[in-house]
Amino acid sequence: MKLNLITLLASIFLLATNLKAQTTTPDFKPSHLKAAEQLLLTMGTDKQFDDVGDKIANTTSTQRVPMEYRALYLKVMKVFMGKYVTWDQLKDRIEKLYAAEFTESELNQLTAFYNTPLGKKIVEKLPVFMQKGTLLGQQAVTDHRSELEQMLKDAFQNADPPTIKDQQH
Repeated sequence: MKLNLITLLASIFLLATNLKAQTTTPDFKPSHLKAAEQLLLTMGTDKQFDDVGDKIANTTSTQRVPMEYRALYLKVMKVFMGKYVTWDQLKDRIEKLYAAEFTESELNQLTAFYNTPLGKKIVEKLPVFMQKGTLLGQQAVTDHRSELEQMLKDAFQNADPPTIKDQQH
């Protein structure tokens, strides 16, 4: 059981290392970042952060943490996520992600759209669509699990074990 917890922590560390390398963004004009912030606020992104940490902790705990460690894991993750995965902590980075993908004019147009009744309806319905889409994906995997297991078995039988260097890329 201790090995599983160590493996989980190592996976989180490797994921965080890879994400850090992928999130470098250029400098943006303050008005461009302000347009990104306005869009995110209009979409309610700040309010969605209230339970993101809990959702991540709950999902990862059921997938990777042995039952006897789950309550402790959730307690630690709640503190950790409340410290680092909050709107206040990530707002600037998220704004830069949007600014990198959309021009200032496009951000302003999107904000105008999301202020319309249809835009507000999309924001309201999007979590439902994402949840239902996730369930559809899970069901597709479940329906074809034996095929996936065979494909993985075949792939791993014919592959050389990855090195630590391979896992960092």
